[in-house]
Amino acid sequence: MPYIGNNLRSNSDYKAIDDISSSFNGSTTDFALLVGGSAPVPFPKYETQLLISVGGVIQEPDSSGTTGFQLSGTNIHFSSAPASGESFFGVIFAGADYLNAGGTFPDGTNSVPSITFSDDTDTGIFRVSSGAVGISSNGTKVVQFPSTAGSNGQVLAGNGAGVLSYVDQSGGGAVGGGSDKLFMENGTTMTTNYTLGTEFGATCNALSAGPITINAGITLTIPSGSVYTVV
Repeated sequence: MPYIGNNLRSNSDYKAIDDISSSFNGSTTDFALLVGGSAPVPFPKYETQLLISVGGVIQEPDSSGTTGFQLSGTNIHFSSAPASGESFFGVIFAGADYLNAGGTFPDGTNSVPSITFSDDTDTGIFRVSSGAVGISSNGTKVVQFPSTAGSNGQVLAGNGAGVLSYVDQSGGGAVGGGSDKLFMENGTTMTTNYTLGTEFGATCNALSAGPITINAGITLTIPSGSVYTVV
């Protein structure tokens, strides 16, 4: 029949937490929250996104840790240590329910991205380092974005290993008045050491509109097989 509302959840949207009852001993209160042997990605942000039962009794979600259970890092922390022999079951509610504004994700890795897909869990987005975001495909990093913005007119270039950085556009690009793209402009003075092929990534030739001045103490290296032409 017709239905109006949010998309209905499928079984795969809910995750069963690994059984931790074998570790209950009456003194331990903290247990790793795992799904299939690994921390779920993304990790639940709030206690209310979990259903936890110990000894057949539903535990109260309490962020203060005073009663029931709370999330502590990547662990489930119980206010009272479960006794040996008590049963356990736990469920993480639908994943999309905890993609809330202000929600956070673990860093992830190229093989276990933070933001991924139910049918392709080693493809997605992860944090490489401070301010740097990467994209992985089938467990391999294919793109890493720079952590800072480039200058006006710069373009993104790869280093052959998926790492992108902002570089000056080769030749400056075609420019002109209005929408015209007629002139290839380049600088007139070389102020930094450079080896032909560094940005191109392989043996290559280069062309400049001259005259070109190479400042004192600056070296232009032209590798074997490369040709530099000044017109």
